[in-house]
Amino acid sequence: MRHNPDKDSKSEKYDKIKHLVEVDDDILAVFSIESSLMKEWHIAHNANINENYIKSLIHILELDQTSNSQRPQTYEMRQEEYMNLLGKLKWVVIEYDKLRILKIFEDDKTIIVLIKSNTQLEHTVDNILGYYYDLDEIPRSLF
Repeated sequence: MRHNPDKDSKSEKYDKIKHLVEVDDDILAVFSIESSLMKEWHIAHNANINENYIKSLIHILELDQTSNSQRPQTYEMRQEEYMNLLGKLKWVVIEYDKLRILKIFEDDKTIIVLIKSNTQLEHTVDNILGYYYDLDEIPRSLF
């Protein structure tokens, strides 16, 4: 069996978010979607949700769709041109009255984090993304 450091890195990133679900009261659950199927999921102990709730969200909100299928058709026709200009979509936040959803796009899966909606973005999404992407270093001031 070959060792794949890239796969280990992605697994480590997912484990980091799994840990955040266990320690942050504002994060309700995390799960991944691979090939349109829900894979590993973790629900916070204090969340009033279960696996059926998550599966119904996936169905209702079509969370199992990849970033490519969410693009308008005109965009797909010029996808290569745009991909060279913008690069790959990395993440997106969807905000509802009762729930905030963070979708992180990887090559082989989409990681979805369910977050309480009444929280400040910098206390949830920023922390999750910083933790996920190891953005521990402080950006240098440009001034």
